[in-house]
Amino acid sequence: MNSFETNAARAAAMPGGAPATRVARIIRQLIGLQVILSRAFDRLLPYAFRIDGAKDFKQRIVPSHLRAGLVIYDIGAGARPCVDADTKRRLGLTVVGLDIDKEEFAKAPPGLYDRAIVSDIAVCQEGHVADLVVCKSTLEHVHDTEAALATMARLLKPGGTLLVFAPSRNALYARLNLLLSERLKRRLLSVFMPHQADHLGFPARYDHCTPRDFRRFASRQGLEIIELRPYYISSYFSVAFPIYVLWRAWTIAFWVMAREHAAETFVLIARKPQRPENADQRKRVTTIFEETTSVVSR
Repeated sequence: MNSFETNAARAAAMPGGAPATRVARIIRQLIGLQVILSRAFDRLLPYAFRIDGAKDFKQRIVPSHLRAGLVIYDIGAGARPCVDADTKRRLGLTVVGLDIDKEEFAKAPPGLYDRAIVSDIAVCQEGHVADLVVCKSTLEHVHDTEAALATMARLLKPGGTLLVFAPSRNALYARLNLLLSERLKRRLLSVFMPHQADHLGFPARYDHCTPRDFRRFASRQGLEIIELRPYYISSYFSVAFPIYVLWRAWTIAFWVMAREHAAETFVLIARKPQRPENADQRKRVTTIFEETTSVVSR
């Protein structure tokens, strides 16, 4: 049972109260029913279109890269670090958090961060300190994605790994997010997705948040791209089943035309070489990559 269905079940079990409370309960039940129908519809689609990128990143990708004694920089996690206290203790991890909002660190589990850095990722000056850099659902909020990725590349020790999960600017919900006012978005989230409103309500910019741009930026930093994995599902439209069906049809049609560039979200896994290329070599490789991408785009 997903979080929407859980909330719907809780709402159904609530005792009656004031008229306003009963109306709110009915609305939650109706929304929960829409989500259940949307999830049922998804079972008709190929498995690749049903993998939740955020869950896959947190439950499979990040754990698969954990090793004993690693120094991990968790970018933008704040209140929701990438590892739990038991995992940190069991593997003897050092976890450094970096977030622009000091108040987010106050919400984190006590003692989980060995150090908390309050800074914009794009201007952090540390370098060559991390075995693993993890960044989940953060880069869509920054003003300069390329500068942020450059900082994360610099944080890595030679041989270190970068794991990034991000929503795509190409996704329909991202385009709508850019059009709607912040006030309206917060009201919609509080009505349709109240359990996620506190961490989905940050202003989003989606600056160059596309698979193509991430490949380009990683190459410019001399990183070896291990995998760029696209995902083709999100929960935004599941609260209205008819709209959800239309959106899923669009997603599949977009995928036929654009493949990974039709992704709703995606994950970048990259590694810093043990012997980084010099600047001339990196510039030459990046130029070839960009020329090839330009030809393919045409």
